[in-house]
Amino acid sequence: MKKKDLKSGMIVMTNDGFFYLVLLDTGENKSAVHDENVLVGISANGNIIKERWLDLSAYSDDLECKDETFTISEVFSTRYAANIGYIKLYKSIWKRELSK
Repeated sequence: MKKKDLKSGMIVMTNDGFFYLVLLDTGENKSAVHDENVLVGISANGNIIKERWLDLSAYSDDLECKDETFTISEVFSTRYAANIGYIKLYKSIWKRELSK
């Protein structure tokens, strides 16, 4: 999967096991605390963790981050927009292959 394939409402998991909701085209200007495309931390029950967010511009096209802790290891999606945020209704659509 490539960064361009991410859509708002998808959920990604990073190498450290944390989950993030993909939000694209937020309308925010890039600054130390804002960006147009972000990953917002979410808990296991789907609540936003406002202290956890990542700037999507820090990622390569292959969803890798300089800090490997935050490299995206899996991407989840839901079939219907009405299910966005209902974690249990998401299915894995891509998983990074482990390098040998």
